[in-house]
Formats: sequence, C-alpha cells, structure tokens
Amino acid sequence: MADRSIFQLGTNNWQRDGEFAPGSGILHEAHHRAFDALPGVSSYSMYPSRVQRFDADDVRVFELDHDIPICESVSPVSSYRWHAMSDADLARYRRRLTTEVAAWMTEIETRTGNELSLAIAHHTFLNPVVLRDVIRDRAAAGRRPMPLVCFAHGTALKMYANERAGHPEFPARFLPYMRDEGVFDLADGAGHVDLCAAISSQQVEALLDVFPEFPRDRVVLSPNGYNQDVFTVSDATYDDRSEVLGRFATVDGRPIDTDVDHVVVFCGKFADWKRLDALLHAASGYEATGPRIATVIVGSGPRHDQERLRSLAYDELGLRRTYFVGPRAQHELATIFNCADVGCFPSRDEPFGLVFIECMACGTPVIGADSGGPRDFVTDAVGTLVPESDDIGQLATSLRVAITRALEEDWKTARGRAASVLARERFSVQSQVSDLLDAVDDLQEG
Repeated sequence: MADRSIFQLGTNNWQRDGEFAPGSGILHEAHHRAFDALPGVSSYSMYPSRVQRFDADDVRVFELDHDIPICESVSPVSSYRWHAMSDADLARYRRRLTTEVAAWMTEIETRTGNELSLAIAHHTFLNPVVLRDVIRDRAAAGRRPMPLVCFAHGTALKMYANERAGHPEFPARFLPYMRDEGVFDLADGAGHVDLCAAISSQQVEALLDVFPEFPRDRVVLSPNGYNQDVFTVSDATYDDRSEVLGRFATVDGRPIDTDVDHVVVFCGKFADWKRLDALLHAASGYEATGPRIATVIVGSGPRHDQERLRSLAYDELGLRRTYFVGPRAQHELATIFNCADVGCFPSRDEPFGLVFIECMACGTPVIGADSGGPRDFVTDAVGTLVPESDDIGQLATSLRVAITRALEEDWKTARGRAASVLARERFSVQSQVSDLLDAVDDLQEG
C-alpha cells in the first residue's frame, strides 16, 4: 500500500469532553485511528461540535454556536434538523465549512510537506458537496486532484426518502439540492464523488434508489467495524452483574433492582424507527411471568420523547423492573452489554446495526426485526430476527416470545461465544479501512 495522507470530514461529533456521540461520529473516530495505524498512512479529520473546543495536529473541530444539524430523527446531542435551517443560514454554513476545510488542508500540507491524496466525506449530504468544491478549487490552483469517497450512513438517505414520500416534516428541499449539485452524477463536469461505501446491502440499494445515476460498480459494501479494545467478553462482569448493575444511576432516580434472574438491554436514540415502545410493550408481558427480568434502556432523545417513553413504561404499562440509564460512554455500554443475557434492538430498516455488533462482541446474543442491515449478519447462531410488522402490538408479541425463548434456552451460553467470534472475525475496523483503501486503489488502477 502506497504512502498516503487522508482527509476525513465528519457530520457528527466524536465522543469526548463529556459530549456523547451518535454512531457515525463514533465510526468516524474509529476510522481515523485505524487509518493512522496502517503503515505509511496519515489521517486528518474535521468534525462539528457546539461543545468541544480544541485543535490537534491531526484533528480540527468545526466550532458551532448551535446544535449540530442532523438529517433525520435525533442524535444524542441534537434534534436540530437541516430542514429547520433557513436557506441563508445553510449558505453561510456551507461557505464557512468550505473555507475552514480548505485552509486546514493547506495548513496540513505546509506543516507536513506531504500532499493530501484522498478525501472522505461522511454522509451523503453537505460534506461531499463541500469536499467536491475544495478539491475543484485546489485543482484550479494547480494542486493534484484527489479522489473523493463518500461514506453513506443511513440518516441522510432516510431524509431523502422522507422527502420523496411527501412526509410533512420533510418538504422536498435537499434531494433537489443534491441533484442540482450533481455530486453523484459522473456525467456532470462540475465534479463528483468517485466512490461510495455503504454499510449494508440494504444501504447499497437505498443509495442507488435515491441516486440511480451513480454507477453500481462504484459502490462498495463496507460493513461497520467496532472498537475491539472496548467491546470484549468479560465473564467476571457477568458473574458479578448484581453488584455491577447496582452502581448505575437511572435518569429518574429509580434504583436498579439487582435481585433478578435475567437482564435484557436496549441501546439507541429515542426515535420512532428505533421502536423502543415495542420493547416496552413486550416487557409488560415478560415482567408478568415467573422469572424476574430487568430491562435496561440505554440512550436518550428530545425531552418530549424521554417523557413520553417513561410515561408509557411506568404510567401506562406499570413496568416495575425497567430502567432508563441515559446515554453512556462506550466502556460503560460494554459493561452493560456484558451484564445482559440478550440485547434487543427492534429498529425498522436499521441502516447497519453497529449496536448489534458491539453487543455480540461482549458475548451477548441479539434480537432484532427482520429488516435493514442486521439481515446481513444476524443468524440463528447468534440470535434471531423477528418478523417485521407495522403493528406495534404484533411486533411486541414477537419480541416477547423471542426474548422469553432466549432466556429459557440460555442463549447467553449457547450462542454468546458464536456471537463474539462473528463480531471479531467479520467486523474489524482495521479490515474495514484497509478494504476501503484497496477499493480506491482498484478504482484508480482501472
């Protein structure tokens, strides 16, 4: 592999300085570290934050005085959608980001004496537009052109799908914007993305459905990698889980009852498509059975969604052993996964399902819905996918049956090892970024 310097532009913050991060921010940081660990590769990154304020030799924060704009749903740190931004504010955001990216690229090259040779945009919205503009301006100034890779995460594609479906909260605005920019149209002489990476087979199809002009042979499947230093099996944690879980505070001060037979865990943002409500309805069924089952809910969302889901759990369903512990740092999440007998993540059309992989890496089998990215790797050897349904009651019944079966058959013992092995062997971040660079090399050689 030839020596190269890589520039990545992220859409979401990294998890540091007490600021929690969504999956794409965590993945961006993992890619940055993994690229840097490859022989002959140097990685440089920029990402936005309202909280973090620091500059390093290899990382620059794009400082905001407002929440990070997001495409769809919610993140751990923001519910401020791009659709809430005025055209004038969007134009100012784009200009400032373009200016800061270009200036820092020049600073990197001046300081290191090495020319940047690859640009990677995370998400399929503004970042590839900005990087395309910077690359075009650099070429006009006599610098060597560099290939542009777009790493397609799920939420931007969901935003475009919502626009096409006529969703009232997503008026047709940004899909036309992207079509006018032409970054996914290789016939457009104004510049374009050279290669796309998608995190699941479902996301490959979603990308090509939204941008049919982009060649299929320039889309590579790049399943997410996970942090192997954090998410590992800890038998001692499971053996001592009563003591371990007892140390976790809940958001409403309810102490976790550690005198339980089993533990079910959920982790995700409080968005409708994550369908935490289905799990809560399922819990109302299995809490009424003989075994004492605790359900630990990791994650957060806008205040009204937090209040709505806690009201559903406690006021409407009368759940007694269901606990909301809020967002947690990765090492704490790994501890909770190790304490659990099964992880349940019933998202509809989950773009990939990194939380599945992280849970499996801790030796805990998983249950999800039969849609989206988890179809690529959740088999009977590591868990199960229940039938997809628009009916929350029907989905809840399927989840309750699957969870009850998992606990009765002790999937933690029977399937936990296979889950951890599959995660380790198939979802290494190092392999992911190496394969991505190989795909770029093949494209340039072709």
